Amino acid sequence: MQFCFIQGDTVLTMPVTPPDYDFAVGRKMETINISALGEVFRPGGRSRWSRTFPFLLPAHEYSFMEPGTRAEPQYYLDQLKRWSLDDKPVRLIITETDINLLVYIEDATVREQDGSGDRYVDVAVREFVDPLTPIVGVAVQGARQSADGAPEQEQSWSIKKGETLGMICRRFYGNSGAKYYNALASHNGIKNPHLIYAGQTIRIPPEAVLFGGGK
Repeated sequence: MQFCFIQGDTVLTMPVTPPDYDFAVGRKMETINISALGEVFRPGGRSRWSRTFPFLLPAHEYSFMEPGTRAEPQYYLDQLKRWSLDDKPVRLIITETDINLLVYIEDATVREQDGSGDRYVDVAVREFVDPLTPIVGVAVQGARQSADGAPEQEQSWSIKKGETLGMICRRFYGNSGAKYYNALASHNGIKNPHLIYAGQTIRIPPEAVLFGGGK
């Protein structure tokens, strides 16, 4: 599992994944006072997600660092600072999960606590919502699927806003693991499975073809 922040062509994969996190989506509840009944609750608009993630930014190479990341704390701090001062949102992706959303980086609080040169940064994010974007449903583009949901023949899929390859794999193969989304990326010539775009069309092969077992 990796935490990735993406804006444009810049992909910032955090070098050490936090030990735990939580993600909850719900509705705000409105309270109405009715004289005969007292307080009555009714659902309001959807509550917006905000969290603070603690990250270790190593100054030395450690075996538990994510592949391809740097033992260079200032590199991450500089980029996080730029984004926290920017008016544009950043995409947050947590791989092997369904979390793929636009957020504002509210602030990045840095500390050094053990004299090792390693830095610790708390990154506060708030979900971005474009008030001008209409809410649309996601329709499955039709092609015949087997009884267990996996496609029996190759079909195409137009990526929707907020989707990840892991989510697409779960939809078609019932599995969102790295083995599946990496194979789907390879099948479509996608170099970075975490960098896809709404409107991009990909090919969804049968599972046997996905893993090289048939044509």
